[in-house]
Amino acid sequence: MNDAVETIKYKNHKIEIFYDEDGCSPRENDNMCIFHIAHKHYAFGDKNYNSFESIQEAQKEAERIGDICLPLYMYGHSGITISLSPFSCPWDSGQVGFVQVQKKEILSNFGKKIFTKKLKEKALKVAKSEVEEMDSYVRGEVYGYVIDEEDSCWGFVGDIKYCIEEAKSIVDYMVKNEVVTQ
Repeated sequence: MNDAVETIKYKNHKIEIFYDEDGCSPRENDNMCIFHIAHKHYAFGDKNYNSFESIQEAQKEAERIGDICLPLYMYGHSGITISLSPFSCPWDSGQVGFVQVQKKEILSNFGKKIFTKKLKEKALKVAKSEVEEMDSYVRGEVYGYVIDEEDSCWGFVGDIKYCIEEAKSIVDYMVKNEVVTQ
């Protein structure tokens, strides 16, 4: 195990935060969107293609059935980052694929029968959220905690503060049970 990213003393307990180098991709979870990627060095999509022409065919089919398709951009230089908005660097960035927001998944998950403007706005928020989570993952923002070199939990994708908050809540629980059992 590598050195702790952060060490915190909290209520007489030691919390250590580490990078989780074996964290699972958020794309392995249940998602409402499908990431279509064509890149010769990276395959972080739900569907990965050998050529951009193949992606264009998939996008045409998705649009034909009424799904929303949003361009997905990547900046790659000493690591990668992804976004639904283009990056300013013309040499190390560009469109790498698209995000398909499945109309039937949105209708099903929100319990609706008609794809309204309001529901489309929710769908776009879902897509943005899934891209942001995947961006955190590809940038290596995946953490785990160890409490008192005994208890641990891993796989916190995103801002380190969520991992710290969860660890503190476990310490709070431990402290409460220590007081009750004494």
